[in-house]
Amino acid sequence: MTRPAPALLEGLIASKLGPPVRDARAISHGAVIRRAVDGLPDRRLIAIVAPAGSGKSNLMTELLGAVGERGIAVTWLGLDAEENDPATFARYFISAVQGLSPGFADDELIALGANPVRDFDSLFDRLGSRLGGLTMPAAIFIDDFQHLVAPSILRFVDRLLAHLPRQLSLIIASRHCLPLQLGRLLVAGQLIEIGQDELNFDRDQTDQFLRRYHQLELSATDIDTLLHSTEGWPTGVQLAALALRRHQGDAADLLKTFSGRDRDLTRYLVESVIRAQPAQVRDFLLRSSPLRRMNAALCAATTGHADSRRMLDDIGRANLFLIALDRDGQWHRYHHLFAEFLQHEFRSTDPDGYRIACRQAASWCAAHEQPGEAIRYALDGSHFEQAAELIASHAIRASLFRGDHYTVLDWLRMLPTEFHAQRPEILLSHAWASAFSRDTARAMTVSQQAIDILSGAAPTPWHLDDDERAHWLLWAQTVQAATKACSDDIDDCVERATTLLPKVPPSEPFLIATLSNCLSYGYFARRDFDRSHQHALAAHAHGQRADSAYLSAWGDFLHGLIDVERGELRAAGRIGQHLHRDSQGLGLGQRSYVAGLSALLDAEIAVQRCDYDQAALHIDASRAFKEIFGPVEPQLVALRCEARLLADRQRIDLAAQLLQEGQDAALREQHRRLYLALALEETALQLTAGDIGAAAAIARRTRLLDAGDDLPRAQRDALKLVDARFRLACGDSRAAVRLLTGLQQARGAEARGCFALSVTTHRAVGLWALGLHQEAARQLDRALTAAASEFHAYPIATAGRALLPILDAIDGRRSCAATQDLRPLLDLQGWLRARLQGANRQDPAEVAIDPASPAGNLEALTSREIELLRLLHAGLSNQTLADTLLVSVSTIKWHLHNVYEKLGVGSRGAAVAAAIRLGLV
Repeated sequence: MTRPAPALLEGLIASKLGPPVRDARAISHGAVIRRAVDGLPDRRLIAIVAPAGSGKSNLMTELLGAVGERGIAVTWLGLDAEENDPATFARYFISAVQGLSPGFADDELIALGANPVRDFDSLFDRLGSRLGGLTMPAAIFIDDFQHLVAPSILRFVDRLLAHLPRQLSLIIASRHCLPLQLGRLLVAGQLIEIGQDELNFDRDQTDQFLRRYHQLELSATDIDTLLHSTEGWPTGVQLAALALRRHQGDAADLLKTFSGRDRDLTRYLVESVIRAQPAQVRDFLLRSSPLRRMNAALCAATTGHADSRRMLDDIGRANLFLIALDRDGQWHRYHHLFAEFLQHEFRSTDPDGYRIACRQAASWCAAHEQPGEAIRYALDGSHFEQAAELIASHAIRASLFRGDHYTVLDWLRMLPTEFHAQRPEILLSHAWASAFSRDTARAMTVSQQAIDILSGAAPTPWHLDDDERAHWLLWAQTVQAATKACSDDIDDCVERATTLLPKVPPSEPFLIATLSNCLSYGYFARRDFDRSHQHALAAHAHGQRADSAYLSAWGDFLHGLIDVERGELRAAGRIGQHLHRDSQGLGLGQRSYVAGLSALLDAEIAVQRCDYDQAALHIDASRAFKEIFGPVEPQLVALRCEARLLADRQRIDLAAQLLQEGQDAALREQHRRLYLALALEETALQLTAGDIGAAAAIARRTRLLDAGDDLPRAQRDALKLVDARFRLACGDSRAAVRLLTGLQQARGAEARGCFALSVTTHRAVGLWALGLHQEAARQLDRALTAAASEFHAYPIATAGRALLPILDAIDGRRSCAATQDLRPLLDLQGWLRARLQGANRQDPAEVAIDPASPAGNLEALTSREIELLRLLHAGLSNQTLADTLLVSVSTIKWHLHNVYEKLGVGSRGAAVAAAIRLGLV
């Protein structure tokens, strides 16, 4: 049972994800097929191991058809040496499994298509886990496994085999013994091994092969002689048949001298196959040998044979190791064994001709929008100038606009370094891709090389006029600013971007969007949310003008994080919806990346609302951001959200492990801000869980409270908050309140949002412990009031069970004023109480959240004043208002005075009428 092929990820070769078309004349291995298929699904692995030319692929295609007839879903992955790279293998493996389950591991493609991955073991572990979600019987066919030797890939396959879902089987073919741990499968009877002996032809199969493919009829004695000399090796039988068709004498005379084993393959291919062909066919075979796959048009361009369609048909009819890659017979490849021989022969006999064929193949692919294959052929033929020109034409778009850094780095790995400076586009795309691969030192070196050439400090190979020189100089300097963002060198990033932005003309929207993102990112790290917001809006707008979804998405993502930090969760949710909509219609790599940013933002919003069921869905879709080599902020959000989810599910041990792994990675990458943030998070989770000993051990291990005064204010404030929490836990409430009061009253202190809610809530806990119960109630009420309309529960809930007596005091004064206008506030209070008491509680997603407050001229009214207007509408007296809001009657009168002035009214009734008119009540 085959399924429709998924949309192919850009840069992948479709023929590797589909089996060769089975020739109707192919010789069946019926007994072998029955033994293999009858063992499914109990036999988890079918291993086909035999030398080249033994018919492994032919058996695989027959087996694929037989498995499919059993109603088992099947998919195919054919490998070559390029798939030994873990990232390339993962891209192909995911695409193959998507043939079974469309959408499988789309979020993992974020890491592979957008940013190179730093932790392949983690990525592969997650792929193995996702395979457990397959519900239907399925089989994955992997051909030419001998190309895989990378340790991380082999570990993945070993772990996959050890934990293979019951409904899934692997069928693997290899020239060499599988370098896998198969003992357990063998002992458990879950392994079927098929070797050379079972693939060799017997007498009947040899007779069928000779009749069907070569119209040869041999006597039983001659067939026995042939089997003796070839041992039934299918390629040996094929070579003998080709020789017999051109032999003028008795078949027995040739067969007595024939040795068809692989040690004689070159001699027989030369004597019996190549030299026996007409000169035109020999020339075509050699000149088409560099092609990984071929159709008639590509062959014509590469070989110079105008009648390439007829040549391919003739070669196919002559059984010269040509394999069809599609049912229409348009695309083909040579058998690997034959292709390797032809390429070696071509290189040896006509090295210039080989280079010419590669150049012509590259030119054809470039003209037919196949840049990846064009660059490969140019590199194969050592046409490095041609390859450099092709890379220059496509790398900027691939890396800077689409975020496909992996592909660009792969091209440049194969291009000799002396050609990297042939065009400015090569240097700048290399620098950009390196920056987002956490190789920021290389990024700065390469971009500086471009700047030195453009500024005249180094010899220039480029013929540029003054405008072009100024254009590329701005690009190089912008790449350096982005590099500083990737290395989290915040001050340098902001300084460079601030200096550059006024110099960029409006005609360069990509540069404006990039620099705006740099500034938004830098100001966000400094917690200067107003400036960050301004630049995030600019990044989105100019990213749209530049047709760069990658840059627009970053602007939106930062905008959404700002809204979260300000406590504006609904606004952040709308940004997430915009991100999700923007991801539609993009290429797969972009769609996955943008959708991943959207999921990451949605996860953060859900966690802030303590809606962990919803958060789990988004975390699963955004988890790949933990493995990518990107800027710090998405890594921090991804790790923090997942750790909080684990802590909520009573797996504080796993949360700590996750955060410690993140700290280790931050140390390796020299990201002090990320390390400190993760250490703070780990400590805070333990304090919330009430384990002060574990929290103290983390602080000692990470030297958390010894961090110097050279830290930015945002980090110093975060450390003070944790210090205050330690003091509360240790009973030193007076010192804790002093720290928290300082945070509240400091110049420029945040008055709203996550940090302000946490500070206010913990200050309430400290005040209560000091016996200042009325002030404690006011402080907690202040936090609850600020959080209620958004159901912003997490910063308050972190204070734990110490909130319960304060909630009791607040409830005692409010009991007589439970109006509909207080419903959001009472819902939040009730939910917090149930959560802190450990009772079954209402899902936050089910709690009604008020629509957004009106904008514009209502900005002058504070949240407390708006709440007062709603209570006035309920007809409450001043005393009842005071009890409801936990303040004195004189304070109520002062608030009413302010409301009257701001609305331009002189009485309660007029104030209520104005509130109704403005949509407040």
